[in-house]
Amino acid sequence: MIRFIKKLFTTAVTFALLVSFGYFVVLPRVLPLEYQDIVEKYTAVYGLDKNLVNGVIFSESHFEPNAVSSAGAKGLMQVTDETGWWAAEQIGLRTDTVDLTDPDTNIRIGCWYLSWLLDKFDGVTETALAGYNAGHGNVAKWLADEEMSADGITLEEIPYEETKSYVKKVQLAQLVYSYVYRQ
Repeated sequence: MIRFIKKLFTTAVTFALLVSFGYFVVLPRVLPLEYQDIVEKYTAVYGLDKNLVNGVIFSESHFEPNAVSSAGAKGLMQVTDETGWWAAEQIGLRTDTVDLTDPDTNIRIGCWYLSWLLDKFDGVTETALAGYNAGHGNVAKWLADEEMSADGITLEEIPYEETKSYVKKVQLAQLVYSYVYRQ
């Protein structure tokens, strides 16, 4: 009986160590949760779900502040210079000093833009995410096309495979962040 209890105790300790290792070492590498003070600040300002923003950052840059895409999008939320300057103007930032690789600036502009897209597209997350990836002008055209949107609000069809995949990836990441980090 004592041998059984010792074995059970050893198994429980081993399990606890493995879970701790996974939670404190593996999880932060696989599903990072960085810059949360900035994310929380700007999701509160712009009325966004922080899991959605974490999903965008994860999908866009995997939390790498110096990331630059082949299209020239920069920073954590992968904002292009053109969108960054336009958004900076809208929120009262000096466009000549906008550094899209600065986490605070990038998340502020990215959150504002995502909020703007949600307003523009009637709060439909999938449509706003499609706009974030493919451009709001393209999405407006798709919504006007009855083959892609029966109601002019929801996209039944996204013609760009990259955008279709992006929307699914961000929504999955949002769900995982919500579940894993219980936010």
